[in-house]
Parts: sequence; structure tokens; C-alpha cells
Amino acid sequence: MIRIPLLAGGNSNIYRGKLTRTDGRKIRVAIKMIRTSDDGSGQLDDILRRLKREVDVWSRLKHKNVLPFIGLCNDVGPSPALWPFLISPFYKFGHIGTYLKKHPSTNRRDLITGVASGLQYLHGHNIIHGDIKVQNVLVDKRGAPSICDFGISKIINRRGFTTLSVGTAPYMAPELLFVVDGLSQEEGVTQELPSPDYNQRL
Repeated sequence: MIRIPLLAGGNSNIYRGKLTRTDGRKIRVAIKMIRTSDDGSGQLDDILRRLKREVDVWSRLKHKNVLPFIGLCNDVGPSPALWPFLISPFYKFGHIGTYLKKHPSTNRRDLITGVASGLQYLHGHNIIHGDIKVQNVLVDKRGAPSICDFGISKIINRRGFTTLSVGTAPYMAPELLFVVDGLSQEEGVTQELPSPDYNQRL
């Protein structure tokens, strides 16, 4: 595993590594490690709860515009970690914003259509992503978008109650239940941050 993170998100770091498959073949992977303010020992229950929530959502998804989930691992260094890391394919193009800067002639309509297809798949399985933005849409080797980062995603059951978050769906704000992806599409097309005067996080 490369010790310097490729990306530092709101509460996690992304590293690059290699995975040896059962057939002996090595593949490049991305390793997501939840970040803590200390060694993590005092936050273990919370970290495991967050990991379980993300894995519960991510592991059931199979779609060409959703980043595949490979598995969990806690042995990526000289000693086992206190909690497992999330493993997914490594996409060298990075997120859609970086990709468009390096490939400005890319057909943006195809990218937007791919993101919309991925969202339609999620919503069809009663899953609300909750954090759609340019940084959470990667570009694979085909140049197709893949939605990633299901850390705050929610599963809505048929009765309308959230199964992976606190709150009752009928009383939640509409924007928490029905994701509006237009701002991400706008940023992908214009390469400008939507509403730059507002804070990034609430």
C-alpha cells in the first residue's frame, strides 16, 4: 500500500495498493481507510458501525455506473488494523472533474447520462446516495462514470422508513429522500463549483 493518501475526504483517506487474487493475478485497487483524530481505539464502535452501514449498501450493488465493491481487508501493513478497510478497483483517471480537465473534448452528455443511469439503478433499489458530487463520481478505463462513496447512503424500505439512519422517511426533508443530481451535472459541464459562496459542509 502507498503510505501517502491519493485523496483525503471528509472522514476517510484513499490509498492505492495491489491485491493478489486467488488465481495469482495482481490487480490495482483503491483502499479506503476511515480517518480518526487519534489511534481510533476509543472510537472503534462508531467506526465499525459506519463501516457496516457502508458495506450493507455497497456490497449489494451491481451496475456498470456504480463502483464495484471488492471486499474488506485489515492486513495492508506490517500489523493488522483495528478495523477493516474497504477495497474497490483503482481508476487511474480519478473523479469526473479531474478527468474533464485532462480530457476537455470528452462528450459530457455521455457522462451525465451514465451518472443518471447509476442513480436510477440506486433509486430502483430504494437506495439514496445522499452525497452526489463531482468528487464521488469516478471515471473507469472505458471513460464511463462510476458512482462511489456510500458512507452516508440510506436504504428506504417499502413502508417509507429508513433502515440505516436515524429518522422516519415521511417526516424527513424531501432533498434527503430524492437526490437532485443537477448540480453535479452543472459542475461537470461548466467546471465551476456550484454556489461557491456557501460552506462545503453543513
